Amino acid sequence: MRFAAMSMSPGNQWLRGVLIVVGLIGLPAESRSQGAVGSGPLTATLTEVEPTSGVLSMGPVKLAPGITVSQLGIDFNVFHEAENPKEDFIVSAKPDVAVFTRLRFLQVSGYVGADLNYFKKYADERSVGYGARARVDFLLSRLFPFVAYGETQSRERPNSEIDTRANNVQTEKSGGLGFRLSDTSSAYVSAGRLTTAYEQAFEEGVDLGQSLNRHADDFNGGVRTALTPLTTLTLRGGYRQGLFTGDSTRDSDSRYVSATFSFAPQAVITGSATIGYEDSRFSDPKIRPFRGLTAAASVAYPVLEIGRLNFIASRSTEYSFDVADAYYISTAFSLAYSQRIRGAVDLLVQGGRTLSDYGYREGSAARSDTTDTLSGGVGYNLRNRTRVALIYEYSRRRSPELPAQNYDGRRVFLSWTYVF
Repeated sequence: MRFAAMSMSPGNQWLRGVLIVVGLIGLPAESRSQGAVGSGPLTATLTEVEPTSGVLSMGPVKLAPGITVSQLGIDFNVFHEAENPKEDFIVSAKPDVAVFTRLRFLQVSGYVGADLNYFKKYADERSVGYGARARVDFLLSRLFPFVAYGETQSRERPNSEIDTRANNVQTEKSGGLGFRLSDTSSAYVSAGRLTTAYEQAFEEGVDLGQSLNRHADDFNGGVRTALTPLTTLTLRGGYRQGLFTGDSTRDSDSRYVSATFSFAPQAVITGSATIGYEDSRFSDPKIRPFRGLTAAASVAYPVLEIGRLNFIASRSTEYSFDVADAYYISTAFSLAYSQRIRGAVDLLVQGGRTLSDYGYREGSAARSDTTDTLSGGVGYNLRNRTRVALIYEYSRRRSPELPAQNYDGRRVFLSWTYVF
């Protein structure tokens, strides 16, 4: 879904080609288990263990293909308009495959997928995008150097602040060196660059390429250790420098530390939770430094063997497209509960809120915008690893100081997930 042209040196093109080809022939459809130590922002979703469900075997290579139709239905406010909302019939699908292989001196994990979006009436909103990422670990006894590459191209809303489906490309180049302290502990150092580029994308007349195109150089290190057979702790600290191509006054330097608890799929509580502290300072002295807590959590808990509770939360800083606002603090959470009611039929209810706090640049007014979502539906689970659900979703954004940004949205759609 992401469209942007970026020049690359022959050496970088070779690296990208090698890793994407390796990813195509030897990786698993995107896994939700924790990634390997030193993973970058795009490659963090890659698994570091061999997948066991929905797997096709080709010798030592394991492939986990799948397809998700996230929505097939009607969006009653396609453009998030405050007045006279437009509706359209929409189909969004994502076929993908993950691959994994482990040899004597080499481990490869990767993912390739496509993002397909169809609008019946508003043809300009249609898009075709992709995501590809791969990581290679060289297993040299206790020492394991690693290198990774990731690239995504899309045309979608990047966050709750921007209503435009923006042409965007992100690339990650990363690598590092790990050392196994024991069978259950590892230490590492790593470095990486994440590049974000928008092309021909505008929000309220602002060129997103001019205001948001940037790259971030990150240097970090840490330790991962198993606290129990089902719980892992990762301690991490590092330095990150953000450099903007269109406005150097937005450049920033950040220092951070974090602790992540990861729970194995066999545990009662599954998923992961991260708590951290960040100190970010900006080139422009009129932009207030950020010093505070950051967080990210996605955990699930079974209820009486027939229900499941899912909780997702995050707290982080986000660059605003409006230079006058510089950045805002985004705090988001959602809670979902699914209940099996009869045989393969289940019910799902979910609610969430995103709070965006502004006012961190001299002269900008303090304000808090909220985006709320509420959804419910009924699903049916087939024996062939397919789930079909009918969902109704309501969302709304409220900005007391900027009422033109308010909107109410409704969607009614089918979703379909199939794992081979």
